[in-house]
Amino acid sequence: MIMAMEISLLPLVAPLVILLGGLVSPLVSKKEKLLFTINFVCFAVALVANTWMLLKLGGGALFYPNEYGVLVNSASAFVVEITLVLGLLGAIYSLRYFEDRNILGPFYLLYSLFLTSLILMAVSFNILMIYVAFEASTISGGILILFTKRRSATKAAVRFFIMSVIGALTILVGILYQNSLTGTFLLTKGAFAAIGAADAVVLASIYAIGFGIKVGVFPFGLLWLPSAHSEAPTAVSAILSGVMVQIAAFAVSRVIGIISPISDLLAYMLIGLGGLSVITGAALAAVEATAGSKWSRFHVGSANIRGIKRIWAFSTSSEVGVFYLLLGLGLLVPSLLPVFMMGILLHFLNHGLSKALLFFDSGVVIETSHVADLSVLRGLGSSIGVNALTYLVGGLSLSLIPFTLGYTTFREFTSGNVSMGITALILTAAAFILFTTLYSFRCIMSGKPKMKVVSAGEHEKASALLRIPGVVLALCILTLGIIVTLGANGIAFQGYYLNIEEWFQVAAETIVAPFAGGLV
Repeated sequence: MIMAMEISLLPLVAPLVILLGGLVSPLVSKKEKLLFTINFVCFAVALVANTWMLLKLGGGALFYPNEYGVLVNSASAFVVEITLVLGLLGAIYSLRYFEDRNILGPFYLLYSLFLTSLILMAVSFNILMIYVAFEASTISGGILILFTKRRSATKAAVRFFIMSVIGALTILVGILYQNSLTGTFLLTKGAFAAIGAADAVVLASIYAIGFGIKVGVFPFGLLWLPSAHSEAPTAVSAILSGVMVQIAAFAVSRVIGIISPISDLLAYMLIGLGGLSVITGAALAAVEATAGSKWSRFHVGSANIRGIKRIWAFSTSSEVGVFYLLLGLGLLVPSLLPVFMMGILLHFLNHGLSKALLFFDSGVVIETSHVADLSVLRGLGSSIGVNALTYLVGGLSLSLIPFTLGYTTFREFTSGNVSMGITALILTAAAFILFTTLYSFRCIMSGKPKMKVVSAGEHEKASALLRIPGVVLALCILTLGIIVTLGANGIAFQGYYLNIEEWFQVAAETIVAPFAGGLV
C-alpha cells in the first residue's frame, strides 16, 4: 500500500497541548474546577487532533514534522488514541480523588508530563528519542506513585526506580551498539539492511531484555510491578497498567520487528519469557485474591492483605507476557509476523481498556468503602451500583469471554496459527483471571463486613465523577465485543467487522514498515 507522506506539525499537537495544559493550569489558578477545566480542554483538543489524523490515515496518509523519527501512521495514531482516551478519563477521575485539593495542581503537572512522554514514545521512530521519552515517563510516573503519601508507596517507588534504572542501562547499551553498527538512531529497514545476522540477533536480544525489565515480563516484573501499580493513585495505576507498560511493549515490538533478526533461539526466548509471564501473573492474581500477599509475595506493606488493586497489578504482569508471546511467534514464523502484529494491536486495545476499567472501579470500591483488603471488604462495596457490573465487564474481557473485546485475543490464540500448547497456556491463564474476577466480585458484593464504615455515604456526590470512567470503558468493551463476536461468526455486523479487521491488518503492517511508501 503506497502512502502519502505529508509534512505536518499535527503529530506534535497532542503532546504539546497536554504538556501546556499541565504547565499553565497551576499558574493560572489553584481552584480545582479551573485546574480541571484547563486540563480537560487540552486533552479534548489533543484527542480531536489525533482522531482527525487517525481517520485520515485510513486513506493512506502519513504525517511527520521531520524525517528524523517522529511520524504518525495508523499504528502509532491508534496507540496515541487509546492513551488520550484513558488519560482524559484519568484526569476526570482525579478531580474528586484527592482529599488534599492543594496537590491537584502539581498532580496535573506531573500527570501531563507523564502522558506527553508516553505519546512521544508512540510516535517516534528514533530509538534515542524513545529512550529519552521513556525515562521522562519513568521519572514522572515514579513521582506520581508517591502522591498517595504512604510509606508503602515510597518503598514501591524505590523498587520501581531501581528496576527502571537497570532496564534503562540495558537499553542504553543497545542504543550505543545500534549506533556503532548502523551509524544512526533511526528505526528503518534500510538502517539495518547491511548489518550481519549475528549482530542483529545480539542487538534485538539486548533490547528485548532491557525493555522487558521495564515492561514487567517474568521474572523482572514481579520485583516492582505489583507494588508500584497497586500503591499509586488510582488514575495513575490505570495509566501505568493500561498505557505505560503497553507502549513499552509496543515499542519493543516495533524495534525488534524492524530489526527482523533471524533466530529461532531468540524467538523461543521471547515465547518462553512471555509464556512464563502469562501463567505466573494470572496464577498469582488468583493467589492474591484468595490467600493474600503472604503467599503471593512481593508486598511492600507491613501487614498481610488481599489487595483488590494488587490482584489486577499481578494480572498486568500476565497480560504483558502476551505481547512477548506474539512477538516471539512472529519471529519464529516470519510470514505470519503481520498477523501477530495485528494481534498485538488488538491485545493493546483489550488490555488497555479492560485493565484501566478494573483499576478505576477498584478505586470506586475503595473510595466508597474505605477498604482495599478483600478479606475485610466482604460486602462493603455493595453500594457501588452500576460499577459492580462494569467491574465484571472488565474482568470478563480479560478472561477472553465472547461478546467482550477479549474475544479478539481468544480468536488470535485459537486460529490455528499457534501450537496447542500455547493455546492451552493462554486459556489456563484466562481461567485463572475468570476465577479471580468472580471471587473478588463476591468479596465486594456479599458477605458480612468485618468492620462498620460510618462515612461510606459522605463522598457519594463526589464519587459520581469516579464512576464515569468505568461506565464509559464498559460500554466500549461491550459494543466492540458484540460487533467482533457476531461479525466474526457470520451472525450480524459482518460489514463492520470486516472493516475493523481490514483496518487492523493495515495498521499492523505499519508497525514493522513505518515508512511504507516514504523513507526506507
